[in-house]
Amino acid sequence: MYHRQKQSPMTSFAVFFIIISTVCFSSGGVSALGVNWGTMASHQLPPKTVVRMLTDNNIKKVKLFDADTDTMGALAGSGVEVMVAIPNDLLKAMGTYQRAKDWVQRNVSRFNFNDGVKIKYVAVGNEPFLTSYNGSFINLTYPALVNIQTALNEAGVGDYIKATVPLNADVYNSPPDNQVPSAGRFRSDILQEMTDIVNFLAQNKSPFTVNIYPFLSLYLSSDFPFEYAFFDGQTTVNDNGVIYTNVFDASFDTLLASLNALNHGDMEVIVGEVGWPTDGDKNANVANAERFYSGLLPRLANNIGTPMRTGYIEVYLFGFIDEDAKSVAPGNFERHWGIFKYDGQPKFPVDLQGQGQKKFLTGAQNVQYLLNQWCMFNPNGRGNISRLGDNINYACSLSDCTALGYGSSCGNLDANGNASYAFNMYFQVQNQEAQACDFEGLATIVTRNISQGQCVFPIQIGKPSSGHYDYSYSFRFGLLISGLMFLLMT
Repeated sequence: MYHRQKQSPMTSFAVFFIIISTVCFSSGGVSALGVNWGTMASHQLPPKTVVRMLTDNNIKKVKLFDADTDTMGALAGSGVEVMVAIPNDLLKAMGTYQRAKDWVQRNVSRFNFNDGVKIKYVAVGNEPFLTSYNGSFINLTYPALVNIQTALNEAGVGDYIKATVPLNADVYNSPPDNQVPSAGRFRSDILQEMTDIVNFLAQNKSPFTVNIYPFLSLYLSSDFPFEYAFFDGQTTVNDNGVIYTNVFDASFDTLLASLNALNHGDMEVIVGEVGWPTDGDKNANVANAERFYSGLLPRLANNIGTPMRTGYIEVYLFGFIDEDAKSVAPGNFERHWGIFKYDGQPKFPVDLQGQGQKKFLTGAQNVQYLLNQWCMFNPNGRGNISRLGDNINYACSLSDCTALGYGSSCGNLDANGNASYAFNMYFQVQNQEAQACDFEGLATIVTRNISQGQCVFPIQIGKPSSGHYDYSYSFRFGLLISGLMFLLMT
C-alpha cells in the first residue's frame, strides 16, 4: 500500500514556490510580449479572425494605431490588454480639452465595462517627433497628451489607463565624439518638449514608450556593423567598461541615460515596436527575421534586460500581419514587417515562449481566398508592346510591387516575369475582376500557378477591406515608380 508522506510547512512552501516559479517561467515569455496590429491593407482579415489569432497564440497584449469600432468590438471580452491610439492627424484636435474629453468618452469609456475591452494605455500620436515630419507635430503633442490624461482622470479611469507617446529612437542620441549609451541625451531641437512630456509622464506614473529598430540602423548606414543588429554577433561597444553586444541594448540604454539627464532615470520604459521585415530590401528576408527573433525572444522570456536595467521589459513586436498598403516612403520593406503574411499564415518558426523551439504559430482559421487564377503578361497578345512600361506603372501605382526591388524575393525575375508580377498584383487587389487583367491587350488570365522559385504570385483573400483604409491614399506619398521602372525594364 502507498502511504503519502506528510510534508513539513517548509517543504510545502518549497513545493509551492517551485510550482509558482515554473508557472511564471512558462508563461513569462508570452506575458512579456505584445504585438502591433496595423490595418493598412487592401484586404483585411476580419477583426474577429485576428483576435482569434491572438488568443490561439496566447498573445495577451496588442497595440493599435487607431480606435476603429470594429477592431474594438472584436477585442471586447477577449481579455487581451489593449493600447488604443490617437493618430497624428488628430493631435491638433486633441489640443482642445472638450475634443479630448469626447474622444475618451467615445473610445475608452464606451468600452469600459465587464467583458469589455481591457484598455491599459492610450497612445497619443505615433512617432510625432520624427525628423522626417519637419516639426509638424512638435507643438501639438504635449497639449494633446495633457488633455487626454486629464480626460482619463476625469472619467475615473486614470489610475489604471495611462496616456503615453510612442516615440521613435531618433528623439535621443549620443554626441558624435562620444558614441556610447551612457552619453545619451534627447535631441536639442526638442529638448524642451521632451522635458515637458517626461515630467508629465512621471507625474502621472505613466510609461515612456520607444520604438527601437535594429534593422533601420542597418538600413540607414552602410557603415553599420551587420552583426551588431542581432543578438548573437561578435561586434561589441565598450562604454567605460560596460560591454554592449547589440544595438537594441545600446539604444535602450541610451534612452535611459537621456531620461536620467532629466532626473527620471527610473521611469518605466515600454518598447512599443521592435521587429524585422521579411522582404523589400537585401537584408529584409525570412532568414534574418528568424535570426533576430530567435535572439530577442529568449532574452525577453528570461527577463535579462539591458546592462543599465536588468529584468522585465514590456515589448510589443512589430508587426503582427503584413500591410500591403503602407506608405513605402521609408523603404519598400514597410509592407513586410509581419510575423504573419497578409492572409494570416505564419512566415517562419517563432517561439514566443522564448524556449528556442522551432515551431510555427497558429495561423488564421477558415480564410477564404479568391479563385485559383492569376494575371500574366502575354507577349503574343493583341497589345502594343510599347505601352508595356506605362501599364506596369499603372499596375504598381495601385498595388504592391515592393517584392520586385533589388535583393527582394522577386528581384531576380526577367522582364516578362516583372510585368506578370505587376499585372497579377493589380488583378488580385481588384478582386480578380476580368477587366483588371487586360492592360490594353498585354495580359491574360491563367489558372496555373505562375510563381517562380521563392517569388510567390499571391492570390488575394476573398473578403475585401470594409473601407477602413483607402488603398489609393498611401500611394500619393511616395511609390518610387521611376526606380522600379528601371528594375522592371532591365
